[in-house]
Amino acid sequence: MKEKLSAMLDGAVDGMTARALFIRLKYDKTFRNEWDSYCLLGDIIRGYAPPEMEGFTERVMARLENEPTIFAPQGRKEGKEMPRRFWRHRLLLPVAASVMGVLAVGGVVAALSRDAPAPVAVTAKIAKKPATASSIRATNYLAAHSALTGGPMPAAMQYVRTAPVPPGE
Repeated sequence: MKEKLSAMLDGAVDGMTARALFIRLKYDKTFRNEWDSYCLLGDIIRGYAPPEMEGFTERVMARLENEPTIFAPQGRKEGKEMPRRFWRHRLLLPVAASVMGVLAVGGVVAALSRDAPAPVAVTAKIAKKPATASSIRATNYLAAHSALTGGPMPAAMQYVRTAPVPPGE
């Protein structure tokens, strides 16, 4: 209904809708209060402030000047001891959180290392086997179709280039 009220104030409703809105203004107090607010806002936007609005900004600024300004909370008075609850929250809870974090990471590492096989020393032997024409054709075929095969990095495989070693090198 607020859209219709705003449209009526802008002169964008037909006569039938305007009549219905005026009847509602006559009998509905909350609708009439909304009408008053919309009219006041329109007047202020156009620069026609009512007399009670004169000096509004200055009055607010003067009241803000008289407000006390607190830049920091009040400190602890000398000789007053901090309660035990403070020390428990301030010191013990961070320590407990750190211990729980270490235990959680240790549990994950223990679970992963339990399933992993023992490390084995691996030596690689490089064979000097000459490339044959059929192995070069097979390598070219695999390189051309590697993007279609899937695997760990199917999208990146199109950028992989193989270099067959010619015989005798």
